[in-house]
Amino acid sequence: LSWAYLVMPQAFFSFDKRLRDFMFIARGELPKSDNVVIVDIDEKSLKEYGQWPWQRDVFANLLYALERAKVGIIGLDIVFAEEDRSSPHRFQKIIEDALHLGRGVTSSKGRGVARSSSSSTLSYPRGTPEVELPNYDKMLAVALTKTPTIGGYIFTFEPTDEKDTPMLPAVFIQKGMGKNSTVLKPKGVVLNIPILQDSFYSSGFFNNTPDEGGMIRSVPLVMDYEGMIFSSLALEMIRIYSGVNKVEVIGDGAGVSSIEFGDFNIPTDKVGRLVVNFRGGGRHFKYISAVDILKGDFDPKDIEGKFVLIGTSAVGLFDLRSIPFDSAIAGVEVHANAIDNILTGDFLHQPADIVVYDLMVIWFIALFFALLFSFVNSWFLVPLAVAILYGMYELAFYMLFTQGIVFNLLFPFVAYVLTLILSVGIDYITASRQKEQAKRMLGKKVSPAVMEYLLEHSSDDLVASKDVQASIFFSDIRGFTSISEKIGSPDKLIHLLNTYMTPMVDNIVGHKGTIDKFIGDAVMAYWNAPVPIEHHADSAVISAIEQINMLVEINKVITPLYDVTIKIGIGIHTGVVTAGDMGSEGRSDYTIIGDNVNLASRLEGLTKQYDAQVLISKATHDLLEGEYIIRPIDLVEVKGKHEAVEIFEVICANKEVSDSELRLYQDATDHFRNGDVADALKIYEELEQNNPCKLYTFYIERCERFLQNPELDFTAVLTMTTK
Repeated sequence: LSWAYLVMPQAFFSFDKRLRDFMFIARGELPKSDNVVIVDIDEKSLKEYGQWPWQRDVFANLLYALERAKVGIIGLDIVFAEEDRSSPHRFQKIIEDALHLGRGVTSSKGRGVARSSSSSTLSYPRGTPEVELPNYDKMLAVALTKTPTIGGYIFTFEPTDEKDTPMLPAVFIQKGMGKNSTVLKPKGVVLNIPILQDSFYSSGFFNNTPDEGGMIRSVPLVMDYEGMIFSSLALEMIRIYSGVNKVEVIGDGAGVSSIEFGDFNIPTDKVGRLVVNFRGGGRHFKYISAVDILKGDFDPKDIEGKFVLIGTSAVGLFDLRSIPFDSAIAGVEVHANAIDNILTGDFLHQPADIVVYDLMVIWFIALFFALLFSFVNSWFLVPLAVAILYGMYELAFYMLFTQGIVFNLLFPFVAYVLTLILSVGIDYITASRQKEQAKRMLGKKVSPAVMEYLLEHSSDDLVASKDVQASIFFSDIRGFTSISEKIGSPDKLIHLLNTYMTPMVDNIVGHKGTIDKFIGDAVMAYWNAPVPIEHHADSAVISAIEQINMLVEINKVITPLYDVTIKIGIGIHTGVVTAGDMGSEGRSDYTIIGDNVNLASRLEGLTKQYDAQVLISKATHDLLEGEYIIRPIDLVEVKGKHEAVEIFEVICANKEVSDSELRLYQDATDHFRNGDVADALKIYEELEQNNPCKLYTFYIERCERFLQNPELDFTAVLTMTTK
């Protein structure tokens, strides 16, 4: 933006000016001023007195009429560059030649006539009065000397044939301008004819300088012609009104900054132009038709003591201009606005070092709002952005019309919009990357379906703490300490764990489970949180069975490499837990806690005692809907619990247990729990003889202990004293 502002400003400044025009329209018209009145050579006047230019005697009568109405000062937005071709005195020579004056020609009656070589009047024989034809230019010149009229002329930026220069009405002093003056330097001038130009009390140029698009937004107050400073018509009328003869053009090194005289201090741009604070559209000032002035059909109070500008609004005279309020107003009204701005002190000012200010604003907006938007939540961004945009508009409006400072509007607004777009874009890219990273991380813990659900329903506060029923899963490698000592190398141990963990985790995730954490060689997972899952107990059990079966293939990879065989135990329990995002303020994770989590962990530990691969609690068993091979194992009171929990073993495919064995085991277990220890012992011994198993040995030892110690109170519940 800074480069565009400095290198190719014209490509953008037209948009900036249109924004300022919009603000003029949004502000609306100001109350009408009675300082300035426009006498209009309009269509009505042309219809009455004929096409322009009028005879100069008519214009002289117009000035006399204004003088009789006690006008304050008159300014002419008109230049009389040629003599009045309708003036009778122009026919003097024609009449003289027709009468053959000076040649002794006699009339038909024999009366001779003679012409004096030093006179411009016709000479007739003795007794005949001399006749002098009217000179309308002289008549207007006399009127100019008798009325407070300020003449107008035009500077051109192309050379002209005019050899004279306008009179210097006052002393102009340049201060602080440096060696190279920035004041506009015309190359030619179009003056009034000498008889009129010399009769003005003073005069000023009435050039308007439209922008590239033809819109007038500023008017020059001074120009430098042939090394001398000349004032505009509007400035000259104000100077004469102030009664001072010295005008100072003040510079600040970068160009003109102001024009000062008397009590007036007029801020300008660097070339000495006044940025016009237009009061309204066309005919905002009082217009009086020239024909009404000539016929006396007006109220003298409308003229008395006023600044009167004489100009034209007639379409055919081509003096129509475009301003922010109106596409076609009389050019004279532009000068009326300038005069009113100066009289009221209601200026718009563009500092000479505006480039510095504009660049500072661009950088401030870009940096400040980039920082601000980085702290704003996305849901609040849109209303905040709109509020800031409106605030910037109000600030620009205040600076323009209250403080009167003209600065670039386009680039600050573009800087803001681009900063907003880039901030949102960067946030979107960052959020997308974070989302992808979250997907990758979450994808390692939950299934793709669960992950998508979490991402789509992230606004539902799924991670808020709440109580849910979950199926909790713990698995652990048997004898991992011995395995670690045998392998020795940390790298090999990590590779072994990764080889084992990867398919296990994939299986859990594939069954819509959530990986909670890895505890060394142990895995903790759960189902039914954070996303509800139907038949979560079945999902957990099926995953456990499949993992036990997968160990066969995993060991085919691990055993040849490390000479070890992995065995695992799995404990599953279903119960109510507290689930939510837990941890420190800076670091947290979604997890579950509660007694039921501890119980699931105890079940995994009991698999060693019963030589079981998968143990589940009765709570999980009762929720199962699928077909599984399950047998009751024991009634256990784990450490930290005061109520016995019935546990079951899920028989996996790699553990061969016949139907007859299951029936015998069920009979033995029923006898044991009913207190028929001797009958139970016989069946356990039969089972042990035919199918040696640590479970049967364990029950045989329990039965024998009660039979050998009859003083002991029998209980089918096993109380665990260790974790």
